Amino acid sequence: MEQNFRKVVVVFIDILGSQDRKNFDEWYNVMSIFSSMVEREKELDNAHNWTVYKRETHVFSDCAYIIYDYKEGIEDSRKNIYELMGIACYNTEKVMYEFLKSGFIARGAITHGDLFYDNEKNIWFGPAMNRAYFLESKKAKVPRVIIDPEYAENLYAFNENKYRKDGVQKVCNGKILCRDVDGFIYLNYLNSMKLCMNPIETEFVIENILKLCNTERSIKRETTELQKSIKDKYDWLEKYLLSQTNDMT
Repeated sequence: MEQNFRKVVVVFIDILGSQDRKNFDEWYNVMSIFSSMVEREKELDNAHNWTVYKRETHVFSDCAYIIYDYKEGIEDSRKNIYELMGIACYNTEKVMYEFLKSGFIARGAITHGDLFYDNEKNIWFGPAMNRAYFLESKKAKVPRVIIDPEYAENLYAFNENKYRKDGVQKVCNGKILCRDVDGFIYLNYLNSMKLCMNPIETEFVIENILKLCNTERSIKRETTELQKSIKDKYDWLEKYLLSQTNDMT
């Protein structure tokens, strides 16, 4: 690989609640989901050798960076950052859903920019990596995966034009992006669930996460500020879950 920055899509995912996590099995389950995700993506990429992009994942503790990059030799005419960001959105939705099924909630961000990575030497650095972390830790605030505002409007328009002609969903694509009340565009990680591909599982997962919301809000926290922060997170998640399920009825 050329020793220089590459223009890539970067996804950063952080599992929430890690400071309170002491149980070995919970930690192991988090890492197992990340590990399974990495293996599954590698298998898919190897099986689909006609794809123009590749994925690399860097996992540490209960966080992960996932990058989407074009394969070597792909002509510039075939490269489109919004196409690549859209692919990252649909794939990230699957990751988030796996965590929901296991009772974990996550927060994250998706951006595009300069990054250097060398998996053999385990070296990852660059502005895009820093930007994704900043957006997740300082701007996302609640259990959502936000799109970098620098690219969000163009990505939203690209996705609507490609997958939702005149606002009508095309088969199997649904609506992967939503606009929040604060203006951020975020990943609709219940997109596939909303399409009712497995309605029994959907109902079970949502019911369990709603119970988690009630449980977490009932726990007495050390400070009023922390109590409010936790409540805000789970209030948002509950509202999001209920809004998506209401749309399915």
